[in-house]
Amino acid sequence: MKIISFCASCLVLMVALSVLVSAQRAPQNLLPGIGPLLIPGGSSNWTGLSAVENIPGTSLYPVQSDTTVLYVGFTAGTTVKIGNMVLYSTAREDATITAVIPVRLRGASNPTFSLTDTKVCPIQPLSGRSPCILRLDPIKLSLSTFNDYYFAVYFTETDDDTHVARPRAFIGSLTGGEQVGDATQLKVGDSVPDLLGNGDSNPPSFLLVAVMDN
Repeated sequence: MKIISFCASCLVLMVALSVLVSAQRAPQNLLPGIGPLLIPGGSSNWTGLSAVENIPGTSLYPVQSDTTVLYVGFTAGTTVKIGNMVLYSTAREDATITAVIPVRLRGASNPTFSLTDTKVCPIQPLSGRSPCILRLDPIKLSLSTFNDYYFAVYFTETDDDTHVARPRAFIGSLTGGEQVGDATQLKVGDSVPDLLGNGDSNPPSFLLVAVMDN
């Protein structure tokens, strides 16, 4: 039964991503995805917190692409208000920021959206088996294996049952954690946050479910 559940979760995630890009050419992964997601449990409120995730250059596929598209996921929640989203670039295995790239959803770096709106999340209700996958706006950037990248999202308001898409197992290459306060305001020359994980035995990746070229 566990194998069936695992395969079903993989299929749901693949279908969700394919629906988002059905009118375009097939996207190509730029690094391994995170796999099946955890079933949300307990309360979770992201108000005043930042999710910060590391995209390591050592894990990137050597793919030439003019654009990079980030996909984020939620497994529970209602209204989400984001204060800002950025992608930091550093030299590989170095903490010093060399570039700050804005990240947007439908043209806004501070979007507000409802996870219960079927126009935003067609598959309801949300769960680990039926996550809401949001395709962020394409970034005019070709990811380099000589750099590391850090995706930071600051939440200004969520409810007490907002769960981001966390993987069930340590099978992907993403690492990350949550930071108190706004981690999106760092400048070139600053150091990226020290990612300590989420403090438990679950995989530490948050929010980001895929990094693709389209």
